[in-house]
Amino acid sequence: DRVGKVPYDPAKQVVTSWDLGVSDATSIWFCQFIGKAVHVIDYYENSNEGLPHYIEVLNRKGYHYGAHIAPHDIVVREFSTGKSRRDLAFDLGIDFQVAPKLKVMDGIDTTRTYLNKCWFDAENTKKGLEALLQYRSSYDDKKKIWSQRPVHDWTSHAADAFRYLAVCWQEEAKVEHKDHSIRGIHV
Repeated sequence: DRVGKVPYDPAKQVVTSWDLGVSDATSIWFCQFIGKAVHVIDYYENSNEGLPHYIEVLNRKGYHYGAHIAPHDIVVREFSTGKSRRDLAFDLGIDFQVAPKLKVMDGIDTTRTYLNKCWFDAENTKKGLEALLQYRSSYDDKKKIWSQRPVHDWTSHAADAFRYLAVCWQEEAKVEHKDHSIRGIHV
């Protein structure tokens, strides 16, 4: 019931949440917070591209951006430059907020709760939504239990990027209690 036409509201900031990759996919979710609802208005994914490509994608979309969320490994410094990917992104105009590092299953549980607040644009989030729907754990036939680690395949990057958004929202909601904000950006 929560997948349909979810238009961009130019009066509200767009929060992006990323999973970074080069040979693996880079996935970006675009969301707006409207009252208590999360409007998931867009999704973008690509691979074998550098950060300037993704910044150009953001610029072409023309949204009014608030926070940009990235995984914890964005702060790892590159041996060749001594700079982190977060530093490089900042130099190119994006100030990433770092998602807290949690156990994967804890993040998945947070995401399950978060999904109840989300409305997805059917057209603009089709590929990302399909990835969320097919994201899964594997079943161990010998032990007769589900794995504690999700399957790493084409669904992983969209799911991870969405998980970072959910975890950041949860952390800020604990601090704010009554209000939604992502890392100091009121949304």
